[in-house]
Amino acid sequence: MKLIYFDFNFWRVDILRLCLSYSNISYKYERVPRQDWQKKKQSFPFGQLPVLIYDNNIYAHTHSLAIFCAQQANLYDNDKQKILIINQVLDWANDITIKIAPSIRAAMREKNYEKSKRLRKEFIKNDLLVWFSYLEQLLKRSSSENKFFTDKFSIADIIAWRVIYWFTSRKLDHIDPNFLKELPKLKNYYQNLMSFESLNNLREFKEITKAD
Repeated sequence: MKLIYFDFNFWRVDILRLCLSYSNISYKYERVPRQDWQKKKQSFPFGQLPVLIYDNNIYAHTHSLAIFCAQQANLYDNDKQKILIINQVLDWANDITIKIAPSIRAAMREKNYEKSKRLRKEFIKNDLLVWFSYLEQLLKRSSSENKFFTDKFSIADIIAWRVIYWFTSRKLDHIDPNFLKELPKLKNYYQNLMSFESLNNLREFKEITKAD
């Protein structure tokens, strides 16, 4: 099994790596330098990363790959309602990424930092707490103890941890890393995951957090 992504850490590939590592499933990992992307883009399905090479076939799209890796790692579920919960967390991660993406593109691709700052402030005002409150409400509805989304550790918790970490890591300009104080149940959930040994003992977890 081989994963390919850009030469930086990001939740779309990190959740796959963490899943596989959690269950001691070996995989290879190739990083594509950003400056080489345009030359290589057309050789990947849908012109996107991450991709997974499995049994000599290549597959794409974060949602599909996440479900596959979670199933391989026994971090998915067979219960239909719990599957819906897990998939909602995955879709939430994608939605909030789409919401903040314009401010990232303005800075990274357009080098228009004033535009990026304006878009980021609009995101903070209109979307930040709203979308994280959606995640907190899903946790309250889904979990009896607010410990794990389906009351047992799953890829939903890996996804939630990774995205919350991204937003609280000070890597996103103008976002107060303490915004979770407005969402006490989600904050407590996140802090518990940060100290969950089965997760934080993983090499990939240490690599992601050390990088910041």
